Amino acid sequence: MPSKTRALFELTRLHWFPVGSDFMFWPFAWGSLAASYHVALPMNEVVTNTMFYALLGTLVHSAGCVINDMLDRDFDRRVERSKGRPIASGAVTMTEASILLTVLFAVMFYMFSTAGPTALALGLGHTTCGVTYPLMKRWMYWPSLYLGFAASWAVPFTWVAITGQFDWGMILDVAVASCCWTCLYDTIYACQDKKDDEKAGVKSMAVRLGDDIRLALSVFDVVFFACLLWAGYLNGQHLAFYVMSVIAPFLICLWHIWTFDPNDPEDSWKKFKAGRHGAMLVCAGLVVDHYFNLASLAV
Repeated sequence: MPSKTRALFELTRLHWFPVGSDFMFWPFAWGSLAASYHVALPMNEVVTNTMFYALLGTLVHSAGCVINDMLDRDFDRRVERSKGRPIASGAVTMTEASILLTVLFAVMFYMFSTAGPTALALGLGHTTCGVTYPLMKRWMYWPSLYLGFAASWAVPFTWVAITGQFDWGMILDVAVASCCWTCLYDTIYACQDKKDDEKAGVKSMAVRLGDDIRLALSVFDVVFFACLLWAGYLNGQHLAFYVMSVIAPFLICLWHIWTFDPNDPEDSWKKFKAGRHGAMLVCAGLVVDHYFNLASLAV
């Protein structure tokens, strides 16, 4: 692969795939699968929609990474882990990054537009929040919480796209669960750069929480658990959902929180990547419950 192409590829973080891309995919998946269960969508359509949202989540993540590196290029040069990133190192110019970002936005806009005008508006809200996320590291110590808020916009988008209506009880419960999960694991991810962030003046929850990080993340995990539990009740879910999508992910998150070393960058990265296991279980429980629900309706 030519060096310039390779640099642009790394700018989108696709060389890490699926790490990072799956991080943005889970809110789309949880929202779409819960909505599919709600309207008893045929499984072939569930598969098609999931593939669509997997691509959209990947594009959202790549666009977010490009924006992040454009805005943080000066910070990145002062942080050991990020000083070799394409823009910070000079391998990609700001003009080239802007062109790439425009292409990504154009494809995202088209994909959002296929879901109808209301869903398009929600999709644009999702994009707006994502664009402003890198700035939060300059203004507040809670950027991971803001990222969770930004990512959770995928939930109302997918719900409206599939059901054609707003069900605020379900939307808010799944969105808050998604926000908490994203915030929790992004904070673990941020622990990799805690020492460098303090020196560079970058604000993060990892820096702000200090020795209270495990307790604070446990609170987010409990809220995640409570919201999914109540969402299951509102959506008429069954046992498979509660066991696979609620209890198991809650315990996995709790184990990650109380076993990771916030002062060890390698362990923080390892636990961040392992977060996908709980997220996949949320999806698995929704899919299994959906399958058996369709089977019972067919009898």
